[in-house]
Amino acid sequence: MSQRWGLVIGFCAALSGGPATSADEPPGKPILIEGTWIHQGPRSIVGSGTDRTVTLKKSGDDWTITLVTTHHPSVNDKGARPREQRDGPYPVMVEDQDLVFTREKGKAPARYTFLCAAERLILPAIVQKKPGLWEFHSEDEWFRVKCEDDPFKTPVGKAEVPGVLLGKGYYSYEEAPRSRLWPRARYLRFLERSDEGGQLCERFRLVFDDYGAPRYERLFETGERSTQDYAIRVYLAAGRGR
Repeated sequence: MSQRWGLVIGFCAALSGGPATSADEPPGKPILIEGTWIHQGPRSIVGSGTDRTVTLKKSGDDWTITLVTTHHPSVNDKGARPREQRDGPYPVMVEDQDLVFTREKGKAPARYTFLCAAERLILPAIVQKKPGLWEFHSEDEWFRVKCEDDPFKTPVGKAEVPGVLLGKGYYSYEEAPRSRLWPRARYLRFLERSDEGGQLCERFRLVFDDYGAPRYERLFETGERSTQDYAIRVYLAAGRGR
């Protein structure tokens, strides 16, 4: 199965996971809620694939997190059964709106931006820390972008854009054209001036839609889009299906 079809399937699964939300009303909050959520990864044409499960549990005033990875074999592996890899439980807490836990004493803690609701967990997530400021933290990647004003109130303005000289860029908050497949989406585009004509060129965008609100997209010179950078992962509550 191609990455493109995997993304479409994941998108449709998330649409079935709960009601739509507006851009300034994210699908969850950076708080701990007891529950179990499952991310069902795409399957290959022969049925192999990987699912991930996150369980948050409270005991008294203490919280723990357990991570389980389930590897599903292909139909060609006769008699093979799914294999589970369990990680945890580990003590977990929320610090500066990040989910923080330590796998091993003496080692640096793992930090993830996240959004949690009873029906859906996004881990990692791109989180609005305050008006105009979004951050993404995982064990492998880190991202931060800041608008000079709240783009939900002032749709065009200046921004601190990663990769732009002195961070001096611009933002533009726009309604996306509607279609049957992508019915409701808004773009927060981040731009810089070109060296040649001085016109504005897009560096990347945050896409606000029902999938994760928001997710990161970067444009290549060919016009193709990359969704592999700062990829969010959406988990649905156990029992809600794909």
